[in-house]
Amino acid sequence: MILGVLGKGIALGLGIAVPIGPINLEIARRTLRGGFIAGWAMGCGAATVDITYAILSSLGFRWLLNEKWILRGMGFAGGLLLIYLGMMSLRGALHPPRTVDDAAPPTRRPHTHYLTGLLMTCLSPMTLLFWFVAVPGVVGQFAANPRHDLPLVCAGVFCGTFGWVCAFTSFVALLGQWKTPRWLRIADLSGGLVLLIFAAVALIRAARAF
Repeated sequence: MILGVLGKGIALGLGIAVPIGPINLEIARRTLRGGFIAGWAMGCGAATVDITYAILSSLGFRWLLNEKWILRGMGFAGGLLLIYLGMMSLRGALHPPRTVDDAAPPTRRPHTHYLTGLLMTCLSPMTLLFWFVAVPGVVGQFAANPRHDLPLVCAGVFCGTFGWVCAFTSFVALLGQWKTPRWLRIADLSGGLVLLIFAAVALIRAARAF
């Protein structure tokens, strides 16, 4: 029973962390430019939000979605954040580093990447809908004995999301051993364009909500 509950929590964590989207895209781009710590710190920021949402969802905070302005505000704020990140990526593509060693900006600290991951995930309406619409039917079944079940579910979510962050970042960092300024420029260019597409989708969905 314990392993079953823990396993379902891990599955939930992987379910939100694995799909390729703006979060994983930005983790990969930052890992290529700034190394393992940069991507890992951002992934930890995203995992923090997922774990927090898992706890809130387990405790029955679905009423948050009854306030439509919450999803609208998150959609607009998230779209603007993606526009900013996309423009920064394109800026990096237009001013590529002369050498691979120049790829990581010296002013960037791990906490900056962590905060970016935190904001990107927190301002994603899709993440909120995942945890408070798709998941409650499953997580709610574990809430009959909160003292026993909820900690196991949240521990599983932590293992799933954090495990994916470590594995994905390590894989990208390994590939980064063969990176060149040209490939970094391609990563910035493609990443920036995709982020802008995600931003447009987020803003359109938020506008249609009115």
